Amino acid sequence: MKTVVSAMNVAKKVALAVAGIAALTSPIVVGIMNAPLIRAQSAPAPTPKFEVASVKPCRADIAPGSRGGGGNSSPGRLSIECQTVMGLIQAAYVIFANGHTISSPMHVPISGGPAWINSDRYDVNAKPDGPQSEEMMNGRMMQALLEDRFKLQIHRETREVPIYALTAAKGGIKLKPFQEGSCTPIDFTKLTMSALDSRVPGVNYCRNVGRRKGGIEIYDAQGTSLDEFCLLQFGRMDRPVVNKTGIMGLFDIHLEFAPGATDPDGADAPSDPAGPSIFTALQQQLGLKLEPAKGPGKSIVIDHIEKPSGN
Repeated sequence: MKTVVSAMNVAKKVALAVAGIAALTSPIVVGIMNAPLIRAQSAPAPTPKFEVASVKPCRADIAPGSRGGGGNSSPGRLSIECQTVMGLIQAAYVIFANGHTISSPMHVPISGGPAWINSDRYDVNAKPDGPQSEEMMNGRMMQALLEDRFKLQIHRETREVPIYALTAAKGGIKLKPFQEGSCTPIDFTKLTMSALDSRVPGVNYCRNVGRRKGGIEIYDAQGTSLDEFCLLQFGRMDRPVVNKTGIMGLFDIHLEFAPGATDPDGADAPSDPAGPSIFTALQQQLGLKLEPAKGPGKSIVIDHIEKPSGN
């Protein structure tokens, strides 16, 4: 749907995101400074391209069922090992599409294309003409590479898709307001990998932490909005979660639930004795409710793709 970000390289993040794990996992542990937004005063600079790039079929001895997608990238080189073409497309057009990392990439479905884009794996080694961020190389520069080597053509559509609407439960919300000054809030909706290097020593940044205790998932977030809560906590559910509460402001959130249970009616399955499902936990602990609904959702359609040209 949310692994310590600062300990993962970008290629591994791509592999985990593309795997599309259906069960809820621990939320991302984040401690980065929110980089300021600067409005562009002129036309955007053209997208840089790789100076040299090698795209080769992955070695034949990869273990069956392996996700692949490893590698060792740096600002001067992109290295991806044994990734499917679908994984490369997912990274380029969803996860890093706008030069930043999003937390719920599987909520943008990709359709079309031949079966081999989900089975054939490739090693990609590319060098930009000068240092580039890993977001840029995995995103817009990878788009250019896919369009050049794989002759990829796509279009985007907006469709009515299943969602969960986050609403206030009967009896009212049970949210703890954020205490100003207790920590420095972060806008997790603008999370970037490069911002990891922007942390100011000595600053007590608000945290978004998940941990497991036995069969229970424990989630703690400081200074977070409900929009951020939807983005970070529910990224691996079977559908997007949209904040429909109308509640503004920042909160300190503590939630305990048994992961894996998916009962929107809030009735816990007998096979899940460890604790309440996230649906029940939300109502009992936070006064919030997840309701199945419909809403607009973005999708990507592959119009044309070919096996890669020679290097």
